[in-house]
Amino acid sequence: MGLTDSQVHALETTERVASTFSLIGCSFIFVTFLASPRFGRPINRLIFYASWGNTLCNVGTLISLAGINAGQYSALCQSQGFLIQLFVLSDALWNMSMAMNVYLTVFKNYNTDDLKRLEWIYLLVNYGLPFIPAFAYCFINVGGRGKIYGPAVLWCWVTPEYDFLRVALLYGPAWICILITFALYVWAGRVIFIKRKQLRSFNNNPGPTMVENPFTSFKTTEIHVTSELACLPTPSDTELSDKLDPKSKGLSSQGYEQYSIKIERGPLAQAPPPTPGAQAAVQRHNNAAMEANTAAWGYTKCALMFFASLMITWVPSSVFRVYSLVHPGPAWWPLAYAAGLVLPLMGFWNTVIYVTTSWSAIKSFFPPSLPRPFSHRKAGFQGRRMGRPRTLRSLEEGEGRGKRPASESDSMTVLRGGR
Repeated sequence: MGLTDSQVHALETTERVASTFSLIGCSFIFVTFLASPRFGRPINRLIFYASWGNTLCNVGTLISLAGINAGQYSALCQSQGFLIQLFVLSDALWNMSMAMNVYLTVFKNYNTDDLKRLEWIYLLVNYGLPFIPAFAYCFINVGGRGKIYGPAVLWCWVTPEYDFLRVALLYGPAWICILITFALYVWAGRVIFIKRKQLRSFNNNPGPTMVENPFTSFKTTEIHVTSELACLPTPSDTELSDKLDPKSKGLSSQGYEQYSIKIERGPLAQAPPPTPGAQAAVQRHNNAAMEANTAAWGYTKCALMFFASLMITWVPSSVFRVYSLVHPGPAWWPLAYAAGLVLPLMGFWNTVIYVTTSWSAIKSFFPPSLPRPFSHRKAGFQGRRMGRPRTLRSLEEGEGRGKRPASESDSMTVLRGGR
């Protein structure tokens, strides 16, 4: 393995401490999710399902180097390799499922019930697909190479003799999931940022935003007609009879009292002021659009936090395994230590996201003495929020009572994290 005794001790301690943090976080998720229905939001449900795999994966990382010390053919080493192979990949699949929920909510207007109907598919795919190779590895024993699970520097996993399986059935699929996740976030984020830009221009307009229908809206133009009598000689009776005779060669305007007409356009008439009912309807429409944008942006931020946790988890470990593949031999200590630190923290990062998205539910679940972040800034922002519509406050209060305003659609509720 090429590590000194002090390095082995530091690596083992780090893996177990990081695993303990994740196990505590997963326990917090289990207790709160099962104890209160307020934690049953779509995003929390996916975190709850992912935490099952995080917990079992952390059981494997908590074993740390004890599996290697027990021997490659021991039940402890084989079980540790199975847990890590199965549940490390499933975490990447659950992150892709979260990105898929963002896509379906933003582009397909899926509501909470629609997303719940997909959960059994997520469970089957995210745990079923990684289970197939992980279970098969337990029974493969090729002469000359031995069993697939064995010493792998950090713990028991796929041995260096089967390096190609590490890439083909774990790191390769995991990075495909990461790239798909990134593409879905960028796609959804582009639409959401365009909407935010539009609504930012609305916020800069102090008056109500009127939406005109081109088939019903019109502008009034005033026409002035001015006539005056021209001073011309009066025709004789004979001339007049000739002019009125239809058999005459033609009519002439000579000899008549003629009028000259002048047409002018006056100033545009002022449009009538909108009625109170129309103003209220427009305001409700604008408030609903603002709330939809705020909810979508908040949901996307949570998804981006998932993506950030993926990068923190997978980049150091992937670099370490690629380096080991290119440079066979003793492991490079800095990369080995970084990989042993970040991989066991998958459950911890899920807990951080869970707490962030469920802070309002946590405040109601625990005693009021629980510290509230940013509470010292509330007074500073109060003056700038005087002109803000009260729709957001009413939505927050309605969420606490299990209600929502009529202007809020099911897709908006899903984006905000409502049930």
